[in-house]
Amino acid sequence: MATAKINAPTRCMEDPLYFTECRLALEPSLTSLAENAIKAGWPPRVVNYSLMILSAEMLRQHSEEETPQADVN
Repeated sequence: MATAKINAPTRCMEDPLYFTECRLALEPSLTSLAENAIKAGWPPRVVNYSLMILSAEMLRQHSEEETPQADVN
C-alpha cells in the first residue's frame, strides 16, 4: 500500500495561513487513517478520541523538547 505524500510548507511561519496550510497537508492522511481504523471495526467516536489523545501527547512531548532551559546562574 502506497503512503500518501504530505506536502512541504510553502509559507513562512509568520504567514497567517501557515497553520491552515499544514492542516490541509495533513488532512488526507489523517482522514485515511481514521477511515482504515473504522473499517477495521473501531467505532468512529473511539477512533477520533484516540487520535485526539495521541495528538495531545505528541504536542506535549514536542513542547517539552522545544522549551528553553532556564539559566541557573
